[in-house]
Amino acid sequence: MNSKKEHSAAYDKLMRLPIILFTSFFFVRELLNLSTFLARPPLGFDWQFMCTLAARISLLVFLGLLIFFHSIRSRPINKAVGWEPKVSALLGLTLGNVLLLLDRSTPSPMLDIASAALLLAGNYLCVVVLLHLGRSISIMAEARKLVTSGPYRVIRHPLYLAEQVAIVGIFLQFMSWQAALVLVVHFIFQIRRMLNEERILTESFPEYRAYASRTAHLIPGVW
Repeated sequence: MNSKKEHSAAYDKLMRLPIILFTSFFFVRELLNLSTFLARPPLGFDWQFMCTLAARISLLVFLGLLIFFHSIRSRPINKAVGWEPKVSALLGLTLGNVLLLLDRSTPSPMLDIASAALLLAGNYLCVVVLLHLGRSISIMAEARKLVTSGPYRVIRHPLYLAEQVAIVGIFLQFMSWQAALVLVVHFIFQIRRMLNEERILTESFPEYRAYASRTAHLIPGVW
């Protein structure tokens, strides 16, 4: 019995490693980009520059928190079975980053400002949600602890909402049919992740049905 528990604990720690490495890659990448960005500061006060700087710093904080909480997350008490939940989770996690591999569109001051504002808002919300989620963070459809405090009092998936706000901000820097396709497919897999998570949480926590009945998935009054 102890051998099985040790094996399960070792497996859970091993499964954290790819996510930690993946997130660390983008953390280092964004840190280097920030260094390059700060190497060319404006001569005077530039509120667009400050907005972009705040968005980039909040993204770094978000990525840093992801690395930290994935490193210390608690072991799941239940998890979805089969390949579909795993594939949906991985594609929902990674597809948004594909945008960064596309060519940026022609610079537009208004779009750049809107992009920075959405990134700042989305990343700030991500940080707030992560502080409430803590060690219960998951990538796959897993149950650790039912969190209903903070933003979770209003909607069931505030982290996904925050991520989508930030990703739309990224999309505004690329603005092509390829980028739009990536955005739509990414959102479809995010919805699958939400539904898979809700199914496993319903199985794991008897009180989840009552909680779900009084909260929206993403946007109150819409869905």
